Amino acid sequence: MLTMIREVCALGRAEFARPHTPDGDDAAQRELVRGMTADDPDGQPSDIKLSLDLLAPRAPYFDQGVLDAIATGHRQIVNVGAGYDDRALRFRHPEVTYFELDLPHIINDKQRRLAAMGADTSKLSLIPADLHTDNAADLLAGAHHDASRPSLFLGEHLLLFLDPDDVARLLDALSRRAAPGSTLAITAEVHPAGLDSPHVVDTVDEVMFGGAGPLRTIKSRDAWLTLLQGTGWKVDNTDEVTAVNHFELPVDGQPMLIQTQFLTATAQPRHTAG
Repeated sequence: MLTMIREVCALGRAEFARPHTPDGDDAAQRELVRGMTADDPDGQPSDIKLSLDLLAPRAPYFDQGVLDAIATGHRQIVNVGAGYDDRALRFRHPEVTYFELDLPHIINDKQRRLAAMGADTSKLSLIPADLHTDNAADLLAGAHHDASRPSLFLGEHLLLFLDPDDVARLLDALSRRAAPGSTLAITAEVHPAGLDSPHVVDTVDEVMFGGAGPLRTIKSRDAWLTLLQGTGWKVDNTDEVTAVNHFELPVDGQPMLIQTQFLTATAQPRHTAG
């Protein structure tokens, strides 16, 4: 299912007109998804129209984050759970290196697609990763990510599919690669305050997926802010909420709205890996 979700997102992004750098390839997303169908568990092509309302605000948020990072001197962009995202090609810059982490079979397929496109990947490092077992800090170090230079770390539509312990471990690992001036931009699934997060996740799983759902981490906004603070990140302007409504369903007989909130944080001083 996670592969299908990545493919649906990639196909949806290809529907939008999006910005690019002077050296970037504005057709990269369409080329990357050539021949992709995003088959559902029954083997039928998915309806990508269902994802467009969520992608419409999300894609510009992360696009602008990358452009802002490049403009302010970030020369490393780390995209965790990148899937078939094209930003390393669309926002190509002679001084910027991209690092993309994802499951090994996704990385292998993306490498195949990039080769078929004849894409210049000299500034792109593709890193196979299982975030349930692998340490992202170690993987980045092995890929020659420079922890002494500021980076932009992206986690778009990723954390909700990871178990809470894996989310905390990932955020901590990224902060250990984050030089002063580094930035983190994520989407976080947020439930209303006062609810028990594990109960919310269990209810979403049962109601929406019959007990076999892929969603793992949904928290209150305050819980997300506390988690970020505890793993080396600080969200400024915490009262300013940027979000899109994701879905609504009943919890204990009461309607509950789940939002996808966009959180941008800066790295706090701490020991970083060399």
